[in-house]
Amino acid sequence: MIVFTLINEVTDDVWVGTAREGVSPEARFRQFQDALELGIEHPFYKELKAFGPDVFEVSLFAVAEDPAELKMLVEEALETYGGKSLAGIKTVRPGTTKAALAPKPKSRARSSSAGKVSTQGGPRSTAKVVKEKLAKGRTGSAAKERKIKEAIEAEKVAMAAAKAKRAAEEADEMKAILAGLDARGSTLKKR
Repeated sequence: MIVFTLINEVTDDVWVGTAREGVSPEARFRQFQDALELGIEHPFYKELKAFGPDVFEVSLFAVAEDPAELKMLVEEALETYGGKSLAGIKTVRPGTTKAALAPKPKSRARSSSAGKVSTQGGPRSTAKVVKEKLAKGRTGSAAKERKIKEAIEAEKVAMAAAKAKRAAEEADEMKAILAGLDARGSTLKKR
């Protein structure tokens, strides 16, 4: 599961959305563009109609492993950018069934060599083809996604360290102020 942002370069509005595993931010944005024809009323669709899809910059914010982490990352993105949520925006007509949304099998004329490759490779060759298609809009490998996650974790650790440092500095400052007040109070009693 991923969290992505759509930044309107004209208005600087930031929209934060999510997508299932295997769906790139660009593919999800194309779903929103396709749904524009359905006439669904929402501020995002009004903005998309007014400015067109070319003014939106699509970028990956983070990758989540479970729904709880996804929710936390969405909230973080909304807070970081002061963004607006794309959660709950419909991209299909109301009442559309999952069966209607399922990909339709493509009819292809198979050559004899193509038949041999698919029988020799079995299910693995099919999975490999799917991975090649997904690599266009995503990182393309688990190693790169791990690297992104590590960078995000490193940034979180750095932010936590900076926060702890600020808290320690504020505590030291407060101690100095209290010590000054105590010293001042003790000299007044002596007079």
